[in-house]
Amino acid sequence: MIHLGVRSIGTVAGRADRVKGSLMFDEEQFQHALRQPRLSKPVPEFLNSNRAVPIRAIPEAELQARTLEWFGEFERKLELYGKLGVDLSWVMEWAKKYWWSFLVRDMSLNHELYAPDIRYTDVTTFGRTIVGIDEFVKYNFAFFDAIPDWRYDPLPNQVYLDVTPEGTVRTVIRYLGSGHWTGPLRLYPYDESAPVIYGNGRFIQCPAVDRYHFNADGLMEEGETLYDFLDATQRGGVLPRDDSWQFRALMAASKLPALLARIGTVR
Repeated sequence: MIHLGVRSIGTVAGRADRVKGSLMFDEEQFQHALRQPRLSKPVPEFLNSNRAVPIRAIPEAELQARTLEWFGEFERKLELYGKLGVDLSWVMEWAKKYWWSFLVRDMSLNHELYAPDIRYTDVTTFGRTIVGIDEFVKYNFAFFDAIPDWRYDPLPNQVYLDVTPEGTVRTVIRYLGSGHWTGPLRLYPYDESAPVIYGNGRFIQCPAVDRYHFNADGLMEEGETLYDFLDATQRGGVLPRDDSWQFRALMAASKLPALLARIGTVR
């Protein structure tokens, strides 16, 4: 076995900033947020969705327990890296602040979480890249405005951590988003000019995968959220079932532009 001297990934300045930040954020704040219920109504036994098969809805108490389990597993993962000579203990504090900030809708620690020029993509950007903390916050609050009790809960055994030879830290996390879709969801650019998908008040619960890259100061500099748009909109009752006439009519609408494209090619 190769034994490495313990090294901390991140600059001295970056670690100092995290120490200062810890004076404003403590474990009790995290634990309080974890214990606090967020969903506005009881969770049904099964989602009232338009998917082809029944989907069991996970109640909030189980979501909270899974989140607690996830953080325990993540801590053990970071401890393993430490035994291998790579100190990533700061990632745990970052993860707790990040999860807490979205759960309680408190953006006061953003400067300790994100690079000023953070670059981020989402299914709803249609291929564009969000740049800067303000735009990143606007994008996230588009979902909170549409689903006021929206909560994120990481799934146990579904986090992947990578450190490059140059010291770049990268993570991939799969999680569930849960809440009651009662308002309009604005897509890019997340303002009054944006295309809108209207919720019908149903409880929605769907999985997604996030990818985060960190700079030398321990701040997220690049990220991406991926999910199945058909799955999400069918779970929310917006897109019809695949075996319905409405869904087949929507799909059939693609026939005309395809036909016109072929005619144009022939000409």
